[in-house]
Parts: sequence; C-alpha cells; structure tokens
Amino acid sequence: MKKILFASTALIASAGFAAAEISFSGEAGAGFVYNDATSDWTLDHYVTLSVAMTGETDGGLGFGANFDITTGTTGGAVDGSSAYIEGGFGKFSVGNVGSAVDETLGLSDIGYSGLGTDNVAEALVDAADSGNLMYQGTFGDFGVAISHDLDGTEITSVAATYSMGDFSVGLGYDDWGLIDTSSTIHVKAGANVADFSLNALYSRNDDNDITAYGITAGYTMGAVAVTAAYSEVDVMGVSADAYGLGVAYDLGGGASFNAGVGEVGGVTVADLGIIMLF
Repeated sequence: MKKILFASTALIASAGFAAAEISFSGEAGAGFVYNDATSDWTLDHYVTLSVAMTGETDGGLGFGANFDITTGTTGGAVDGSSAYIEGGFGKFSVGNVGSAVDETLGLSDIGYSGLGTDNVAEALVDAADSGNLMYQGTFGDFGVAISHDLDGTEITSVAATYSMGDFSVGLGYDDWGLIDTSSTIHVKAGANVADFSLNALYSRNDDNDITAYGITAGYTMGAVAVTAAYSEVDVMGVSADAYGLGVAYDLGGGASFNAGVGEVGGVTVADLGIIMLF
C-alpha cells in the first residue's frame, strides 16, 4: 500500500513539472556615461537575467513567479521577485511589485542609460513607488491596477487606462499612507500615429505643493529612432527641469546602439553604448 501511494505521488509530481515552464530572458549593456559635475567619462556595464516560472492548475488557474538578477558597474541585486495567480478575473501578485501608478503610467528612458530626464517628471511617481500586493485586470480597452504596501509604508496606488486605437489615456492616484497624510493625482496621455509617438505625464500633490510633469516625443525612420524629452518638477515654488535628445539604431538580432545628451538640474549629461536583448 505504501509503495503504491509513493508511486502515485511521484507520478503526479512529474506531471506537474511537465506542465510547468521556466523561461529565461536577459539584457546587457556596455557603454560610457558622462556627467558634467565630474567632467569625466566613466565606463558602464550591466547584465540582467530575468527568470519567469509559469504553470496551470487542473482547473485552468494560472500561477507563476518572476525575478531579475542584475550585476554590473553599480553592483549586484535581485529585483522584482514576485509570485502570482491569474485567470479571467485578472492577476494577483505578491512580492516586490512596486506601485500601480509606476507600473502603468511611467515615461520611457532615452539614450543608453536613460539620462534621468524621466526621473524628474516621475518625481512624485517614484516617491510613492512601494507595494507588496497588486491586482491587475484588463477588460476590453480598459485596464486597472491597484497596489498596497501592507508591511511598510501603507501606500495605496490606483491606476486606470483606456486605449482608443492609436491613442491612450490614464489616471492615477497615490495615497502616501504612513509617509504623511497627502495624496497625489496623476494624468497621462499618449499617441502613436504612423512613425510618430507622443507621451505626456502630469502629477500634482496639493498637500505638499509639488507639481511634476514631462513629455517625450519620438520619430522612427527605419532602423533609427529619435526621442526628445522635457520634464520639470516644482516644490513649493522652487523648480528644476531636465531635457535631452536620444538616438537608437537597431543593429538587428536584439542589439541596438544608443546615445543621448541632455541637461538634468543644470548638469550636462551624456551617454553612448550598446544594449543587447536576449
């Protein structure tokens, strides 16, 4: 009887492993970064391995886990580790999930390293980027995401999006929980028409008198993509801005040459390098 039970258990485990999948993807970069504050070019490199594990129950419920391992010039870390279940109801994730607004309404980087132009526009987004519980759902052209930091800051973040062909809009709300009693409203709009793209983000925290906004515009010509960005943050009447221009050339096979130049908070920044996707 014990032998039969053991054999049956082993068979079930084998079937479970056979149905599950573990996939790997990665990104690496090698380049140079310039900062006018140090008046010097520095070498930069990074390697990121992304691991995704997926499976499905006999009842059709999906489950999985993800994490990234990164090493490079700035050191090493394990980021974005989370586990989830999903189905027709949406997706519930637990772990290092960040905030719903950051996941849904952020702006893209430019150049090789990003230059930091988007960070100025996302000052209020990044300030509330905390969460270990998240729900995400898609219903036709509508999308919704809700996150909460249960164990730390108690920050709650909500984001909703709507797509209309080449155009999209998004609304977000952050309750800063235990950090203070304030909240932030976010509005994002975007368009992709032919070879042109445009994205704009506006954030406002009335309680702390902080406003942040940014806009990126891109144009693609065959293998070449050019992106311009401008952003500004104002804290109680004191403002700082950032702007830049980035160029990416698709080398094929998942590799691209990227370069950018700009100014962030009065400091000139620039970069160039190769980004490789695997």
